[in-house]
Amino acid sequence: MRITNSTLTTNYLRNLNRNLASMQKLQNQLSSGKVVTRPSEDPLLVSKIMDLRNTISTNEQYNKTITDTIGWVDTQDGALHGAISTVQKIRELVIYGANGPLSNDDRNAIAEEVNVKVGELADVLNTNFDGRYIFSGTKTTDKPFTPDLVYQGNNNNINREISTGVEVELAVNGDEFTRQDGQPLSDLLKDIITALEDGDSDALSGKLLGDLDKHLDNILSFRSKIGAISNRLEAAKERNEAENLNLKNLLSQREDIDLAQKYTEANTLNSVYLASLSIGAKILQPSLLDYLR
Repeated sequence: MRITNSTLTTNYLRNLNRNLASMQKLQNQLSSGKVVTRPSEDPLLVSKIMDLRNTISTNEQYNKTITDTIGWVDTQDGALHGAISTVQKIRELVIYGANGPLSNDDRNAIAEEVNVKVGELADVLNTNFDGRYIFSGTKTTDKPFTPDLVYQGNNNNINREISTGVEVELAVNGDEFTRQDGQPLSDLLKDIITALEDGDSDALSGKLLGDLDKHLDNILSFRSKIGAISNRLEAAKERNEAENLNLKNLLSQREDIDLAQKYTEANTLNSVYLASLSIGAKILQPSLLDYLR
């Protein structure tokens, strides 16, 4: 096969352009810090990078949901702590009111104090988180309890998705922990106030105190349930953050360049390019213009 000057020139320019294209690609990578700057450079890699970004975005949204839900549950726990303290105070008043030597005025004063505590209990159970009531069932825009502690919410709980296909059920049914053996706590408190006003010491020290203890145990049990939900959410948050960190590391491995390596490659290509120019000037034969000078 005859090798002409035209063939040498064409091959030389083709290789020189290939070197220039490689240098341009490296310069783009060094300036952007990314392995690929256009989908056409590596469609499969770009597809994987986009999938990773979507997964990270979804995980970050789950993290926000988990964080918001932890705040909700912590608010519930704080409200129940206040509720338990109030009920325990009412219990002390019941025991004190069952004391026989008290006068009617004393019992009426105790009854009034119990009535005030009922209002305080309603207030603490009407706590809201970010404008949503935490014990109204799914009726989160409505107050769950009236001032005399009658429940007005519904008996539905709220589900929150905290990971793909994973949901946690929030215990938001206020009737669950203010009703014991079919008896609403509001009715029991009314009976206690009536017994105090009537001076019924036997009822106060007997059935009413026993029923109040059952209600107190019920609230304590419900708070334990809230605690279990909180523990699950904290564990989910840790898993979410660990997974997101791993995903971001994987994304960085796929889309970010190794700066030191790329600098080395760029220097190598630059040397090759300069060598190509030098060799090209030597191997290409002089043109007719060179002889006419």
